[in-house]
Amino acid sequence: MLLTRVITACILAPIVMWWVIESSNDVFKMMWTVVIVLCAWEWSDLSGLKSNIARVGFLAAVLITLTPFILWTDIIANIAQFFDDKEILKYSAILDWFAVPAVVFWLMVSVKLKNKAKEMLKSRPSVKIKLLVGWFVLVTAWVFFVRMRIFHGWDTVVYLLLLIWMADISAYFVGRAYGKTKLSPDISPGKTIAGLYGAILSAVVMALIAGVYFNFMDIIKADFVLLSVITVLISVYGDLAISLAKRWRGVKDSGFIIPGHGGILDRLDSMMAAIPVFYTGLMLIHEGILR
Repeated sequence: MLLTRVITACILAPIVMWWVIESSNDVFKMMWTVVIVLCAWEWSDLSGLKSNIARVGFLAAVLITLTPFILWTDIIANIAQFFDDKEILKYSAILDWFAVPAVVFWLMVSVKLKNKAKEMLKSRPSVKIKLLVGWFVLVTAWVFFVRMRIFHGWDTVVYLLLLIWMADISAYFVGRAYGKTKLSPDISPGKTIAGLYGAILSAVVMALIAGVYFNFMDIIKADFVLLSVITVLISVYGDLAISLAKRWRGVKDSGFIIPGHGGILDRLDSMMAAIPVFYTGLMLIHEGILR
């Protein structure tokens, strides 16, 4: 299993990097939309929808919601480029307020999973509630990943990907080597407290390397370390949240499209939570609120 996961990761990683670094904004959005649609299909199954027509309806609801975000971001970006006036981009920043409820949501989920995991496992939310949560998570992940690429550059997106990947790898190997106390045994027996510490340590190292690479001022380096640690912490609980949904559904994986990894959601569970949190942190650092 581990060998299959490694081989698949080695094949997919260069493709993802090409997509993030070399593709145009339009291609980036198109491919990310495809990924979100696949995630929506998997989530519709985890939510308990049995009819394919109903599942397609959920996909349509996600796509319809994305349309105004796509149009608004494109229109403002094109106008700013046409007039060569970056000040126009401030009108696009209205969408950034949408990140606030996403961050609050993931903070609440993280706290609840940390303190009341057993209660959440025993609860049985309705199909409608699970669909609503999935719709919200998928839409916010799409919006802020795209906006991150457009307004903060491909290098910022690459950093977030590497941050989450390294946290995942560190958590796995540190947990295997030193993990005795389980982080959430009822939901995900494989995750350990030691693994969590390994992920946090990797976040600190990644942030320090990025600070040197981008030549940040010391105070910005400190902000970036804090943001990276918070992002990784939330990403861990994002992973647990999808694991909880799979427990409710009684399945091991969200799908089977990626050999050795399961479904798309199985690979993007951490990212779904990390994206709005990291994006919001970038805004705060940019505005000087964290300094």
